Amino acid sequence: MSLIKPLFLLLAAPLAMASPAWASEPYDEIQRRDLALIHLQLEQVVTVLERLEARQADQVGEADVYLDIPRARDDVGAIQRGLDDYLSPRRVPPRHLGTIEGDVVGSYLERRR
Repeated sequence: MSLIKPLFLLLAAPLAMASPAWASEPYDEIQRRDLALIHLQLEQVVTVLERLEARQADQVGEADVYLDIPRARDDVGAIQRGLDDYLSPRRVPPRHLGTIEGDVVGSYLERRR
């Protein structure tokens, strides 16, 4: 149980620090760098989880509470996949079009007559 809070803080801190970047332009360069940094930090979390898993394997039967490392690893992986999808979208995001001036529908109908 004592490992859960530090692990949560380790995962939550980078996301909390990057939240102001999410409020700006969606593909802002600073935001992309911050999200890439979070991705690298999550890779370090995976390394720490692997070390914890090895330690827990050595302490079988000694502790009353264990950290669910496979589930934590899956959660970190889900966050990493989300960041990957955001940083490298499968398609180009739609661009914002300006307002259309004039009666487009009316002029179309006039031309068809």
